[in-house]
Amino acid sequence: MYLLIKDVLQLFQNKSISLVAGFAGLDNIVSSANIMDAPDILNWVKPGDLILTTAYIVKDNPVLQERLIRELSTIGAAGLGIKTKRFLPEIPPIIKKTAEKLNFPILDLPLDLSLSEIMNPIISSIADKQSYVLHRTIEIQKTLNRVAIQGEGLRSIITCLSTLTQCPAGCYDVNGAPLVHWVPEKLPGIDNNILKKFDTFLKQKVTNNDSLQDLLAQTKSPCTQNLLIENNFYFITSFPVMSDNESFGHISIIQITDTFLDINCIALEQTCIVAALDFAKQKAIIQSRRIYSRDILEYILIDDPSKYNLDEILSGSRLKKAKFFECWIIQVDERETVNVPVILTRLYKATQQLLTSTNPLSIVSERAGKIIVLAASTNEFIKDPHLGITLHNIFHNIYPSLKISIGVGTIATELSNARQSYHNALTCLRIGQQIKGTGQVTFPYEVACYSILENYDSAALVSQIFDSIIQKLENSDADLLKTLEKYLECDKRLTETSNELYIHRNTLSNRLERIADIVSLDFNNKELVFCLRLALRQRKFNKSHD
Repeated sequence: MYLLIKDVLQLFQNKSISLVAGFAGLDNIVSSANIMDAPDILNWVKPGDLILTTAYIVKDNPVLQERLIRELSTIGAAGLGIKTKRFLPEIPPIIKKTAEKLNFPILDLPLDLSLSEIMNPIISSIADKQSYVLHRTIEIQKTLNRVAIQGEGLRSIITCLSTLTQCPAGCYDVNGAPLVHWVPEKLPGIDNNILKKFDTFLKQKVTNNDSLQDLLAQTKSPCTQNLLIENNFYFITSFPVMSDNESFGHISIIQITDTFLDINCIALEQTCIVAALDFAKQKAIIQSRRIYSRDILEYILIDDPSKYNLDEILSGSRLKKAKFFECWIIQVDERETVNVPVILTRLYKATQQLLTSTNPLSIVSERAGKIIVLAASTNEFIKDPHLGITLHNIFHNIYPSLKISIGVGTIATELSNARQSYHNALTCLRIGQQIKGTGQVTFPYEVACYSILENYDSAALVSQIFDSIIQKLENSDADLLKTLEKYLECDKRLTETSNELYIHRNTLSNRLERIADIVSLDFNNKELVFCLRLALRQRKFNKSHD
């Protein structure tokens, strides 16, 4: 609550003080009043000062008169009051002209009032307003401190702010997404339709979030912008929520008028301090959970189990209630991004949210640049669609151009077997990236045969038997080998194979006859065909290593 130039005029409305120039500066804030009649007074003027003078030092010099107005405006003085009919019969035209151009208020002071008689009521009024602001600030701090001590969370903090200011309020994360908001049931002079508009506005993501964050970073004071709703302008004031140079987002309030703008801004700033403490507390809790989850998963999946008493470590853990377990490994293609830690943090949160809502017994952790999930449930997992597919779709919505791979392990019905599920998930992740490329979800059934072919003895035997067949077809016609591979992948279904190859069914039949002639292949020999299919997969797998 500041004293403005228009308040000064109101203060002396019966004493012939008038505004004669700089009408656009009526809302200039008056933080102090000072008397000027010394030549070097400009050295002592501060922003917000209302200068009172007889203008004796510039009375006969229009150049000095213009310069005085310009320099006072540049310093940020609130305005200039000139006592006329003492040394100046009236306000000089050059002063009026310059003041109008600079929107700098010029007050015409009456001869019958001394400068001190004008200055003292102004300073007294400023002191009264500052006293009120101080008293109100203390009340706001006490109220918010009680909310902080009670620890009821962000919603209670925002509700308290809205109650203190009688303004709709909302809190947003660093990306401008709404976290929580509150709108009073009634506001003086505001109908229910406008209140609903406020509610809808606060629920939406901040459209100009990047520019708003830049604006907040450039100032240490709340930022106030105009908000147009149904042809009416309101004030939306925002302030960042910061702790240890880390931004958690910002809080905004919608102000109906500017009557208590400064008081509301103080309440907003204090609320942001309390909110920052709550964010920091929640961050510490999450970090503690992440460390706990990481340690638990280290014990269960990675460390030497003989070193620990796992039952003792898991005493009281929610995992003890689960009957089904499945590991997932999530990896970001680091070749496509340089900000992996930030991305992993966001993916971790998305994964945690999904598992909390679907399988709350699960544990999510991060290790060596990968996110590790131990999905746990008292019931069998939903298979269609698999949660890994759902999670991959969520990731795609967050980072559409980023390749994120997921390896899914086998299902275990004992916690002691979860270690094998973890290793299977690693295998799915590795082989899936080789045969399907990065950015895919890979399940055990898709890579089981490839894992067999990784065994040197098995692979060598398959190669010895079928390399000659594959080589003959490659040397004869590359299309024949491609046709054979697709025919076997389609389980020898002619129509499906011809559609996959975009060729006529008769063309396919002719190619199959040529293949049978070249390599003396009996397509009715089931074991031979099965092993040949393995050999073709081995060839594909080996090519992915090259």
